[in-house]
Formats: sequence, C-alpha cells, structure tokens
Amino acid sequence: MTFVSKLALAAVLTLGAPVLVAAPAAAQNKGEKAPEIKVSPEFRTPAAAAEAAFKAQDLATADTQLTAAEAVAKNDDERYFAASLRLQIELARKNTPGQMKALQVLSTSPKVPADKVRLYGAVYNYMLGDQLLTAKKPAEALPALLKARELGSDQPDLPVLLANAYAGTGKQAEAVAEVDRAIQASKGAGRKPPQEWYKFAIPRVNQLGDRAATATWLSRYIQEYPSVQNWRWAVSVFGLGASDDKAEKLSLFRLMRSTHALAGRSDYAAYAYTAQQAGLPWEAVAVIDEGRKSGVIPAGDSDTQQIYTASQNAARAEGSLDGLAKQAAGAANGKNAVSTGDAYLASGNNARAVELYDLALQKGGVNADQVNLNRGVALQRLGRKDEARAAFQQVKTGPYANLALLWAASVDFPPLA
Repeated sequence: MTFVSKLALAAVLTLGAPVLVAAPAAAQNKGEKAPEIKVSPEFRTPAAAAEAAFKAQDLATADTQLTAAEAVAKNDDERYFAASLRLQIELARKNTPGQMKALQVLSTSPKVPADKVRLYGAVYNYMLGDQLLTAKKPAEALPALLKARELGSDQPDLPVLLANAYAGTGKQAEAVAEVDRAIQASKGAGRKPPQEWYKFAIPRVNQLGDRAATATWLSRYIQEYPSVQNWRWAVSVFGLGASDDKAEKLSLFRLMRSTHALAGRSDYAAYAYTAQQAGLPWEAVAVIDEGRKSGVIPAGDSDTQQIYTASQNAARAEGSLDGLAKQAAGAANGKNAVSTGDAYLASGNNARAVELYDLALQKGGVNADQVNLNRGVALQRLGRKDEARAAFQQVKTGPYANLALLWAASVDFPPLA
C-alpha cells in the first residue's frame, strides 16, 4: 500500500529562462561586468525563434525551433539556455518527461547561477525520485529523494515520497518516521493530515512489535478521526484477536462497547465468553442482553444461551456484593477490594466500583496500573470525564499503559448518556 498527497509541485514554476542577449543593457548602464556568453550563429537563429514563439504562447513552434537549436548546441552556454527554455515549454505543456530532461541538464550545468544551483538539483532529484516511484523502483528512488532533501528541497510531498520509498525497500521504521514528519508538517501548515497517512503508518508500527508506539499512533489517529468504524479498526489493529491476556482482552471489548464498535453476533458472543472466563458473570449477562435487544444475537442461538445460563447461575451463586465489600474494608491489603470493584464494574454499579478501587489503592498491595485503568473506565461511565482522564494518566507501565492511551482517546467519544 502506498499513500499520497494532493499537494502540487510548485517550485519549478518559479524558475525563469535566461534572455538570449550577449550583454544586457541594464548591466552595462550600471557598470557591471556582463556574463560572458558564447552563442554560435547557427544556435542563435533557432533559439531566438523558439524564445519569441514561447513568449507568444505558440508552444508548437517553440518546440520545433528549440529542437533545432538543441541539435546544434555545442557549449555550456548554449546547452544552459536550451535547457532553461525547454523547462519553460514543458512546464507549459505539462509534459513531465520533458521537464525531467531539462532539469537533468540544469542540475549539472556550470552555467547555472549560484543562487539556483541547489534549487535546480533539488527539483530535479525530487522529480526523478517521484518518477522512479511511479515506475515501482523504490530502491532507485530513495537516493534521489534523499539527495533532494540534502539540497534543501522544501516540497511538502517529499516525506510522503520518502515514506513510500522506504516502505518499498523494507525499511518500515524509516517509513513511519517520514509519515510522522509529513503529519507534523501538515499540522504546522494548518492542514489536517489525511487519515490514509495514519492507516499507512499504524500497521507498520504494529509490525515492528512496539505496542506502546502502536497505542500512541492509534490514539493520535482516533483523536483526529473519531468514528465508530475507526474505533473498530483501531481495536482490531491493537490485537483484540491476538491477545492472550484475559484482562487486556476484556478491556478491549469494553472499549468497543463504549465506542459502539461491537458489530455482529461473534463480537457479542466472544465478549460474553471473555467476561465469563474472567469470573465476571454479571457482565456476560449484560452483554448478551444488549446483543439480543439490538437484534445482533438471534433468538435461539444455542452457544450464547449456554454462556447466558451459566453466567446467570454464577451471578446468583455470588449473591450480594455488599458483603464482599465489607470484607474488603477489613482486609489487610487491597486485593479483595480490587476483585470486588471489578465485580461492581461488571455489574454496572460504577459508583461503588470507584469506591472499592479507591480503597484498594489506599490499602496497597495491588497492581496500581490495572486498578487505575478500570477506575478510569468506571469514572468515564459516570460522566466524570476529567477524573477519568486523570485516572488513565496514572497508568504508567506495561500493557495497561497502552490500553490507557486508547481509553483516554475515547473519553469524549461517544457522548456519554
């Protein structure tokens, strides 16, 4: 997959052609030394005709006359003038191969004015790299594009082209870095980066195995483009199907539920089964009820019915959670408070969940990152957004920190009831 920018190449449009004169009057009047120009009569005649035709916007005649002049060009002055005028003609004709031919000469000509040397070289190498990429030759395009940057090219599309070239040569980390450069430049110019840029970079970050970086990129993307479809894609990329950690998997399902990204019977069934296996039957029952109410889980679905029945029985066997909360209050550490808080969260009693999580953090002896993550979820459900953000920010390390980045991005999406 490649990604593109719609920005047009503009720098070459400002490059002017030299005037075909031996000694400019303006320079002579000022006492300045005119540049030495060596033009033969056989070159001057067709070149002057080409210049006149171009000024009259007769491109066909200009092309014919310049072709004749190019055929007899013998020195650097003549080749420089011919290439300069050729560039102007081909720009007017929107003929990229012709532009490239002219720029190839100009990028190496000793007659190019000092203030134009780097510009011609930068433009030529930029266009050469672009053409090589179009021809699906990323390995050849890469050095040309890097040379364009070295020569000072300020083309906004340069990072885009470099990202494609790096990706095409298997250098995914470098490709991602160039996408990031393109995004930052776009934002710096007051433009919103296209979402295709994020969707180009994120799978590559994920392939590099950096979960924290993947979470950061997904968070950036979802904040720019917060839609249900994109939330579903983000959770999928982050590894819902690949995660072996029950707590992580359950948190991802909860995130999909919070952002309305659950879709289809399989999502609801897998979510309910994960909650049941995590010892949270209340949540399994609630999820199946929700799926049935929306019509996603069909009536008579035997697999979900088995989960439903088993979870109902388990919830009844647990009895009231208030008794467990009293035991947690008298415990030496916060472990019982955590498990009871998890049960309250699963049963939808978010206010009590927050109380038990606070108690667990106060007593200690618990995984503070996991507690703060679930505490943030409960606070978000209660509509206490600022407190939820603060809770997610307290999650510092490991997989829970990555999850917290995604949850923090969801605080304002969708609007809470």
